[in-house]
Amino acid sequence: MTDNYEIKNPQNFVAGTVGAPGARIFYLQAHDESLVLTLKVEKDQVQSLASHLAEMLEDNNNPVAAVSATEMIEPPNAVWTVGALAIGPGEEPEQIVVVAQELPDQEESEPSQAHIQISLGQAKAFVDHALFLMEYGRDFGRQNGHKPIGE
Repeated sequence: MTDNYEIKNPQNFVAGTVGAPGARIFYLQAHDESLVLTLKVEKDQVQSLASHLAEMLEDNNNPVAAVSATEMIEPPNAVWTVGALAIGPGEEPEQIVVVAQELPDQEESEPSQAHIQISLGQAKAFVDHALFLMEYGRDFGRQNGHKPIGE
């Protein structure tokens, strides 16, 4: 069964983890008033998404302030595992669309997709938090002064 999702202007767009460093499971989560969408991802996918979003923000040539973001809503209940991620310009000039495609299943003919339209401020907040997640897993993020969202 194909489960496709579209979230425009989510209240929150964040990467989160469950588990101890070295054994963490990574998630992407977006939510609006009616839906909490959680997708299971690999650490490298979070890192790559953050890197590509940072490049898009740099290409913007206008300073972007990160919006306030919250931690992932737990416990995460992933609807599927992401096989591929892509980004591109959103419908509005100050938006970016993140497209997640389900890891193909041999039984399904068409993988599910999620289209999430985020603001530039949400992209900046995602990048900042993703960098923290990468460092925190190496046990030196806090030593370098990085703090989780909300601290």
